Amino acid sequence: MATRLLILGALAVLILALILGGRVVAGRRLARLRAADPDYLWAVLRAEPDGRPTVVAFSTPSCAACKSAQGPALVTLKTRLGGSLRVILVDAAERPEVASTFGVLTVPATVVLDSRGRVAAANQGFATADQLALQLPLP
Repeated sequence: MATRLLILGALAVLILALILGGRVVAGRRLARLRAADPDYLWAVLRAEPDGRPTVVAFSTPSCAACKSAQGPALVTLKTRLGGSLRVILVDAAERPEVASTFGVLTVPATVVLDSRGRVAAANQGFATADQLALQLPLP
């Protein structure tokens, strides 16, 4: 019985260490993105800034959550904010260099850029319209 408790305790510590390590790595990745030159990010996107906050949404053709959840969330957000938001869709399978530059590990993924093109937030996995709205920098 004591052996089982020791094994369970060790597993709990290992899981906690993995979670905390993942958060540290994600924090460092976001810090690197925030320090990136906006002109470089726009060049990688092959787009020009237009003065609006932008959500860069990464997906692949086979991503079910991209179509069933992230796509509708982006439509909801864009409808809510009207023309004051720009959404750029990136196929991560077709443009892996863009996904790599933005630190995308999975799809769906979103990166929120402020009106100058600086990274305000990054999300690995599905982000709701409300979550993205909260991440958008205030004018």
